Amino acid sequence: MPASLQSILDASGYLGTWETDLDTQIVRLTGALPRVLAVDETQGATGVPVSALLKGVHQADRERIAHLMHKAHSTAGRFEAEFRTCGREGGVHWIAARGRIETDPTGRGLRCIGLMTDLTEARQDGQAATDHTMQTIDRVVDALMALRSLTKELGSPILPTLINVMLLELGTILAKSMGSSEIDRMH
Repeated sequence: MPASLQSILDASGYLGTWETDLDTQIVRLTGALPRVLAVDETQGATGVPVSALLKGVHQADRERIAHLMHKAHSTAGRFEAEFRTCGREGGVHWIAARGRIETDPTGRGLRCIGLMTDLTEARQDGQAATDHTMQTIDRVVDALMALRSLTKELGSPILPTLINVMLLELGTILAKSMGSSEIDRMH
């Protein structure tokens, strides 16, 4: 593979591909996937049971990913998920997996093929942005609560109402930022 193509793949977070034989439930892995999923590299290249691949999925995500895989395999649908893995080095990686089922002429699923990319760095950057947003919201709420007490002394009915509206808007911003953290889809 030309160095420029490998550099592009590395920059995109590309980890490798998988191919699952749906009859045998054996998965072949390429690239860095065996390492990231804590699978022996030689065995990963020749094929491991789906259960061995699932052992490399973070325990908190394992049941959900097993369900999504089963659904894709049994319906000959697409597989799309984001999840954590527990690599051989002990580190946690955030992975995006995208694949599809290839079928025979009758529509019966034969194999699932796809690729995985590493989202760990983007997730960490996103977490830093979320932390900054939370800190900003905390500071603004503290200031508004202090102002709320002070405005009561002024006797204006409008100022406390405006502060309440601002607090409601901050709650909406907080709910949106917390609600956009998980993406899993299967078509």
